[in-house]
Amino acid sequence: MANSGSGDGYPYPWGGSSPNRRPDLRHQGSSISDVSSLGGYQHDHRDSVVSLPSPTSEHPRSQSRDEVDISRVQISSGENSGIMSPSEGSRSHSRLSEMLPETLRVGTPSPTIRSGFNMFRSSQSYEPISTPNAGPSKSTRSSRRFSSRKSGSSSSLLNMKHGTIHEGEEIDMSLLGSAMPMGLATHKTAYSSVDEEDAENATILSPMAFDVSSFTGPPQNEEQLRVVNRQEAAGILTGGLGAGWKPDTTIKSTDLYANAPITPKTPGGLTRGMSFRSPSFRRNPGLTRKQTVRELGQIEANKRGEIIEVIVEEPTFDISSFAGDSSASVNFDQIEGQTGTRKNTIPVATVEVFYPQDNWKPFSMRWPYITALIVVSIVLAGAQEYLLRKGAIYHFTSPSELSTWSYFTFKYLPTLVAVSFGVLWQVTDFEVKRLEAYYQLSRQGGALAAESINVDYITFFNFLRPIRALQFKHYAVAVSSLATLMAVSLVPTVQAASIELKKSRRSEDPQYKDEQEIVINAILSRILSGVLIFIAGLGSFLVWQLGTRPSGLVADVKGIAGIAAMANRSHILMDFKNMDTATPELIHQTLKSHRYSLRNSSLAPEDKVPLTQEEKDKYDQRTRQANPHPLMLRLVAGIPFIIGMFLFMVAVPIILFIKFANPLTTKAPWFLTALAVCIKLAWGTLETDVRMIEPFYILSKRHASPKVLTLDYTAMAFGWMPIRAFANGHFLVALVGLGSVFAEILTICSTSFANVSGARFVNGRPGPGGPDPNSHPPRSQGSSESDSGEETFLSFWLSFGLAIFIISFLCLVATLVYSRRRHPFLPRQPNTIASILAFIHQSKMLYDFVGTEKMNNDEMVRKLASVGKTYGLGWFIGRDGEMHCGVDEEELVSDYKHGDDARKASQPWRDFNEFY
Repeated sequence: MANSGSGDGYPYPWGGSSPNRRPDLRHQGSSISDVSSLGGYQHDHRDSVVSLPSPTSEHPRSQSRDEVDISRVQISSGENSGIMSPSEGSRSHSRLSEMLPETLRVGTPSPTIRSGFNMFRSSQSYEPISTPNAGPSKSTRSSRRFSSRKSGSSSSLLNMKHGTIHEGEEIDMSLLGSAMPMGLATHKTAYSSVDEEDAENATILSPMAFDVSSFTGPPQNEEQLRVVNRQEAAGILTGGLGAGWKPDTTIKSTDLYANAPITPKTPGGLTRGMSFRSPSFRRNPGLTRKQTVRELGQIEANKRGEIIEVIVEEPTFDISSFAGDSSASVNFDQIEGQTGTRKNTIPVATVEVFYPQDNWKPFSMRWPYITALIVVSIVLAGAQEYLLRKGAIYHFTSPSELSTWSYFTFKYLPTLVAVSFGVLWQVTDFEVKRLEAYYQLSRQGGALAAESINVDYITFFNFLRPIRALQFKHYAVAVSSLATLMAVSLVPTVQAASIELKKSRRSEDPQYKDEQEIVINAILSRILSGVLIFIAGLGSFLVWQLGTRPSGLVADVKGIAGIAAMANRSHILMDFKNMDTATPELIHQTLKSHRYSLRNSSLAPEDKVPLTQEEKDKYDQRTRQANPHPLMLRLVAGIPFIIGMFLFMVAVPIILFIKFANPLTTKAPWFLTALAVCIKLAWGTLETDVRMIEPFYILSKRHASPKVLTLDYTAMAFGWMPIRAFANGHFLVALVGLGSVFAEILTICSTSFANVSGARFVNGRPGPGGPDPNSHPPRSQGSSESDSGEETFLSFWLSFGLAIFIISFLCLVATLVYSRRRHPFLPRQPNTIASILAFIHQSKMLYDFVGTEKMNNDEMVRKLASVGKTYGLGWFIGRDGEMHCGVDEEELVSDYKHGDDARKASQPWRDFNEFY
């Protein structure tokens, strides 16, 4: 190569003796700008000439050579190349790149080449296969060197004056069959946009906008706060919210098939295909390839407990053995002109992501507990049939002749068992209603908002709940609600009516004159046995329903904190924009075109399944309560309820002690029991509403402790709730829970009034006016004339006094509830997941819930306690800088007062109805 300059072997005026440092490639400009510049040449230098193979040569190794002037071409230095890198000296990168053309100035660094520079060859091209006796040439070794950067600078060189492409190189087409599809290579290839070795030194060519606060948490200063406000107002979640999910493992579908066990649920071989083939003439289509991959991928994700990404590789076929009509010709140019593009015939691998599906459920929803209820139902039905076939259970002239145990077994034990049976079903029904939305979200493809996050089973009327559940196709709720209704109301009532006191069949014998006996009514007994068997069947169906569906939960979802933890991963919060004070109808209209799913214990929008217009309008005709307060906590329902309990308290002594009303206990022994059951059901509705709103009521008082966010009385079992409420200092809730326990006892006491005349127990003697002519005087020494029917003097007054005390207690507690909780203190009822999400979608406290979606309740309590904040319900400045109503960390702007909009006071010129 001809030399110029200072005689140092370089065609540059500033060249040194032997520079040892490589040029810095960590910049956006072209890498070759660091070693040469068009402006750096002297006018008196000699053109540098290099001999290159002639592009017109018939063979790539032809000896004919052309001389090409490359003095004006910027050359990238390469390691071990024939051209050494000059010293940068005092020349800066910015000055060197100013003289470059625009295309070279913005290009990426050129590939590093070990051999001599060849402007007609790309470093990514394939070399022809050499003969066995030929050794590897220098150019062959050079061409197999992968590029460390994109070939953008090479293309820049080819666009220059002397950059004509010449086809003088042989290409072995057999290598194309072994080519790796783009994007699937697990090793370093020439398709990499940035070399793995220099990834940390590479410069971002086109910087993208990103959320700085996602790395630093909540904003720490005014500057960050303004940035966060702008991003949130634009619909971009900040502070780590909406971070999404990244796959933990990537596997190929071929590996998935290879490791899959041969089971009836996974594709195995010929045995499975023959065993599960449909016997009908119509062929069973079976599983498709996509369904098989989906099942195996979900099994693998559940087994590993992590998010996996499956690369679905479509099978390839060799079509070289197929031949068509040689006379047929296709003009591809015309096809391209008609369609604009040609269809790519290369199979493209698809990627599917699978999330682990946890299956946590409370003990009352697990198969051992429900199986125990089924066994109890069958045993009770069998016992009822046995007693019916036995005939008379006891014979006596006076109940005082019976032992204490004998009297207890026929008078109180049956009703106690029936009431306890109903309570056990209530525990299961509470949990099934509360968690059904999560079961729906865990289905493949998710569920409509109206069928999942916006469904309300808590405050809905008990007797109509099974019908609504069937309309939503929530069969678990329908079965559980129906079984609970029958176990709570029908079983105790029919059981009390099935026990009868009759005159003994042997009373005609003078020895057994006036003898009475306890028998079972045949018709009512068979009805009761049928109801119990039916409940057992419903329980079996419920076991199957809950056992075949995953809940998708890793732990119990309790309170506001549980829902907030599940909503921080995805962008579901943005669906509730401007819904702070929206009505349930408006929330439905906004969310009816959305589907949601449960991914890795987090709520997420489901966009893969498109919605039809019929699905969007499916539930538009349903009426939704616009009142922000539950019905049972309003005076419109409270006053009739208290009056009804007071009338029951008055009716009990009238029926027992007044002569003209007393025959009702014999002709309709179930009457008082039925009234007691109605009071129990109404009180249960009142208790549910008080349980639901109590955390929000505490938050409305401002500066509540973090425990309130995890407080969820609706998830506590019957009987345990009043104990916890007393321990927490929530005495009103505790009294209401205690009232539910007393309501069950009231049912037991009411059954003891059947076939009883209370006039005989007044002052321990027959009623005023002398002995009852219809009564049978006692005949034995051990009897007392104050015994009546099935009751003794002590048992009657104990049952009567307990019943009056309980009904008085319920009236007083109900009066206290309506005096303290009858006023609305929320924009709407917090009876759905969507309603709670609308309260917290702009809360700054959500920053503290990032990464907590897999915490259980105890871990969540410790997490919030370590933060050390207090919380309240009212008006606050959200993450977008606007005024919002809901739950947030203190300090809030102001309290919430129903009917007052604090935004209008601070911004009276705005029309906030535009949000809705």
